[in-house]
Amino acid sequence: MDGTGDAELLERSGNGDELAFQALFDRHAAAVMRYAWALAATREDAQDLVQETFLTAWRRAGAIRLVGASALPWLLTTCLNHSRNLKRRRARHDALPLPDEFRGDVRKAEAEDLAKERLRWVLDAIDGLSEPDRTLCRLCLIEGRSYKEAAATLGTTSGAVAKRIQRVRTILRNEVV
Repeated sequence: MDGTGDAELLERSGNGDELAFQALFDRHAAAVMRYAWALAATREDAQDLVQETFLTAWRRAGAIRLVGASALPWLLTTCLNHSRNLKRRRARHDALPLPDEFRGDVRKAEAEDLAKERLRWVLDAIDGLSEPDRTLCRLCLIEGRSYKEAAATLGTTSGAVAKRIQRVRTILRNEVV
């Protein structure tokens, strides 16, 4: 399939031709890997980006319309988009960990007093929030529960929890300034 153009390989791949997709992969995998390596923080992330890029190409092969003769620009753009999605996912979930004394259900009065003393501004800001936001702060930011667990507790979606936590973090950050 050396003489076959990328557009034809994509069309044949869209019809389930695995050999055509393999030829497309063999033709562009090294370039996509080099590009992914430049975008990613780790080798594993780069490999995941390449995998996601070609998985997207396989799923959408019949619908992809190339601007030129090569599929490489489309593959690189798709890789860049997957990289941005990965960075957004990590940014949403990356936060500085709370010290152990603030995690979970604090039972000792001394630890609770110390926490209140060290985080008075946070507690005051949290007290000014609505009840659902206070509950989310307790579940996600203090107890370290996942957004999915918090959503199940509050009877909402994890997306809604993520948005509210993002808004609450902004409010808390503004309280520091």
